Amino acid sequence: RPRAGKITQQRVTEILTNPIYTGHICSKTYEISWLKAQHDPLISIETFDKVQERRQGVAKAPKRKNIGDDFTLRGFVCCADCGVPYRSSWAKGRDRHYAYYLCQTKDCDSYGKSIARDKIEGDVGALIKTLQPTEGLFKLATSMFRHAWDHRHNQAKDIIRAGKRQIADLDKQIDGLLERVVAATNPRVISTYENKIAGLEREKLILVENLANQAEPKGSFEEKLEPVLTFLANPWKLWENGSVHLRRTVLKLVFADRLEYCRIEGPRTAKIALPFKALEAVCSPEFGYGGPGRTRTYDQTVMSGRL
Repeated sequence: RPRAGKITQQRVTEILTNPIYTGHICSKTYEISWLKAQHDPLISIETFDKVQERRQGVAKAPKRKNIGDDFTLRGFVCCADCGVPYRSSWAKGRDRHYAYYLCQTKDCDSYGKSIARDKIEGDVGALIKTLQPTEGLFKLATSMFRHAWDHRHNQAKDIIRAGKRQIADLDKQIDGLLERVVAATNPRVISTYENKIAGLEREKLILVENLANQAEPKGSFEEKLEPVLTFLANPWKLWENGSVHLRRTVLKLVFADRLEYCRIEGPRTAKIALPFKALEAVCSPEFGYGGPGRTRTYDQTVMSGRL
């Protein structure tokens, strides 16, 4: 931090573009390439590389600041006719403002035709409300999460072992190139070998960093299971009583993809995310939220009986 205590944009740019902040020293003057330093890094090498790729790539438009938190489904619900996400807007009436979603694809049949915010968000909420597994399925969910928890432990160990093998292979390649450098007499050949060694050293540093960050799941299984089952028990409760940000989190956890919505017929068949789909508490080969094409065939009475 500077003396004023405020981190400026220039300082942020320095942190994201100077390798010194990754805990390594690079210098063309002294021909030093990614030498491990003694100070602690502020960012990882992986983050540093991603920043450089973004800075050198195609510029992207920044996120709009005037969207606000008035439209939960913006960017998530798509027009059923063209597949493009709905836009949102406020319309001024005689004595108050009205919130709408609308399609703005000019070639679409629904172009310029708006849908009241309360209607579309109410339909999505009704869809989420049906996702309530029975007590019997909770036992199955517990068994599934126990299996996933054990798999994560084993996976972490396998990743560490594989990473160590890769580092050992890189060390052998580096040692072999060093022997060639010592035996070479052509400056161009020596330079080529040195560049290759620098690339391998860089790859080795990334592997070491990833292994250091690779850890087994923290906390006990019971501590992690409780909030998961709370969400599975009634995601609609979080949707109904939560803030806009919490509602968007519910959407990401419940649906595997964007939801298509027809302004006349309502939501189309939704792609439900795991674990709801795995528990068969939502969909089955016989039943689903909406039918193919433009016909909705979901029978809430039948589905409630199955659950």
